[in-house]
Amino acid sequence: MTDISPSLTILARAKVNLYLHVAAPDSKNYHPLQSLVMFADVGDKVALRPKSVAEAPRLTCDGPFADGVPTDDSNLILKAVRRFETVTGVNIDRHDIHLTKNLPVASGLGGGSADAGAVLQLLRAHYAPDMTDGALEAIAATTGADGAMCLWAQPALAEGYGERLTKLSLPAVPAVLINPGIACSTPAVYGQYDRLGQFAPIEAIAPFRSIINIDQLLHALSETRNDLEAPAVHLHPQIGDLLTSLGDEPETRMARLSGSGATCFALCDTLNDAHSLAERLIEKYPQTWVRACTLS
Repeated sequence: MTDISPSLTILARAKVNLYLHVAAPDSKNYHPLQSLVMFADVGDKVALRPKSVAEAPRLTCDGPFADGVPTDDSNLILKAVRRFETVTGVNIDRHDIHLTKNLPVASGLGGGSADAGAVLQLLRAHYAPDMTDGALEAIAATTGADGAMCLWAQPALAEGYGERLTKLSLPAVPAVLINPGIACSTPAVYGQYDRLGQFAPIEAIAPFRSIINIDQLLHALSETRNDLEAPAVHLHPQIGDLLTSLGDEPETRMARLSGSGATCFALCDTLNDAHSLAERLIEKYPQTWVRACTLS
């Protein structure tokens, strides 16, 4: 196996939707939304592996959630590579790409978009160092609605269909992520959301641009919601059971579903609280995926 220089490996950080307001589908049958996103210090790892033969890059995958991850052109990583080649005119032929899949699949953590954003960061560094941020973001946006936000992995207010970003300065927040071990289909959750037909205004009242500490953030979040939580729970009742259990834990300041699920999160006061909660959840729910982390 080829040795990997640290400079050729990057963490594809998990995305967490602290709130997610979703409007009724518009004339294009898309859902305008507003969401506050932060990124965890846990995630998949993406690496460029140097090779001696100049040829198209192959994608390989390992890790606890590698089973079922496609390694052909349907993977967002390779879609991002092809788009990068088209835009830059550069052949990506000196490296293969390796993904260590640490995040559950279809988990509401933006894993595929984060992986694509990570590989774009590596490709720019090694093949097109003069490419502007704007040009790189335009490529990331072609990978999906979460593409641009996952490229930068910075706290942001996302609007439009998720592509319109306002970067924010927010305090770091200790948290616990927990996934019940089910794949939660985003199209299925949106379909159930439309069937429920309970659409509310998506503009948040809280002043997220002026938050300086965790208490202010939690107070602001108390005025928000995740509109996909109810439909996700309808499809997968175990998500509701998990959220109820999380809310009863002493370290939990707030518990909510991330994105369309099935990963839930608990926000805590301190990292010690987060680790204590994570350890107890692992004992209580041994079949789940649990990680203590910091959102920043």
